[in-house]
Amino acid sequence: MSEPSYRQHLSTHDRIEHGIIAPMVAWLTAGQPLHVLDAGCGKGAPALVFAEQGCTVTGIDADAGEVEIARQLLAQTPFSNSVSFQQGDVLHPNFPNASFDLVWTSYVLHHVADKLAAVRELQRILKPGGRLAIREDGLPVQMLPFRIGIGAPGLQNRLHAADDLWFSRMLADTLPDEVDYPYGWAQLLIDAGFADITARTFTLDLLPPFDPVQSEFALDRLRRALKSDAGPYGPILSDDDRAAVQTLVDPASPHYLLNRADLHLRYGLSVYVGTKIG
Repeated sequence: MSEPSYRQHLSTHDRIEHGIIAPMVAWLTAGQPLHVLDAGCGKGAPALVFAEQGCTVTGIDADAGEVEIARQLLAQTPFSNSVSFQQGDVLHPNFPNASFDLVWTSYVLHHVADKLAAVRELQRILKPGGRLAIREDGLPVQMLPFRIGIGAPGLQNRLHAADDLWFSRMLADTLPDEVDYPYGWAQLLIDAGFADITARTFTLDLLPPFDPVQSEFALDRLRRALKSDAGPYGPILSDDDRAAVQTLVDPASPHYLLNRADLHLRYGLSVYVGTKIG
């Protein structure tokens, strides 16, 4: 079955992640037509996955530009009667108490200065027995074997280390007033008073030949290591590592990434779920 035409308007990243998010959402909804809040909806891709499962979805995001993009995407789907997007603040969601069966938040809470306060607010708008699903963390993209025939062994591990260092620097720069919370997402749900805490990681495994979307995703994961000092990695990687990456993304190179028969792209996303008591 071909993918719906509206999904072709999603970014390469969103189209790849659909293969992970779709079974995750199916697990969360279990076939029930839930009333869902997508808190920090961005361009709206996960909200549409919930709609595909028969849910009614409200998406909020602080970025008016993102909300407008989400609305434009929604207009190309059959879900205009069941999905809406509006500007809103995850820390101060403008909804009455006990409004939703499920609150979903993805790639959002790590950007919030006071995570516990945000989770308590999201708990407020859940119905008794409703659930909060926090989509954070997971398994980083792994593609390369330990030895790739160029450069020093273990390039993929160093790319992961560079990614972690960039991420910590990004948070320090963007959240100077962050309230220190040195615990994991499951503990956050416990501290906010949720019960029945569960966690599950959903994974994607891809082997060659890759389709065009998968190919672009794989190449993009490496190309970002070549960006300038203002980019995600900047000067973190060595010159030898950057040269190896340049060789891997060069179609004229005998080491071109997409010509490797041993390429195995593995990627995982985790979701942490808690149930509101009372």
